[in-house]
Amino acid sequence: MGKIADKLIFDFVKQQYCPYDTHEEFVRGFAAYQAGDFNNPHAADSVAAQAWDFGAEAAMKCARATA
Repeated sequence: MGKIADKLIFDFVKQQYCPYDTHEEFVRGFAAYQAGDFNNPHAADSVAAQAWDFGAEAAMKCARATA
C-alpha cells in the first residue's frame, strides 16, 4: 500500500484507543511491537501498562491491515 493508505489505516486504528493514544507509553508500545519486543516494562494494572499494551495491539492491527 502507499504512504497515504498506511497513514489512513494508522489514524483509524489509533482513534480506537482514545484516550490512551495520547500517552507516551502508547507510542513506546507501538514502536516496541514493530521492533519485535513484546515485554511490557510497566507495572501490571497501571495506566502506563494499559497504554503500552494498547500501543502494541494497535501496531499489530496496523501490520495486519497493511500486509
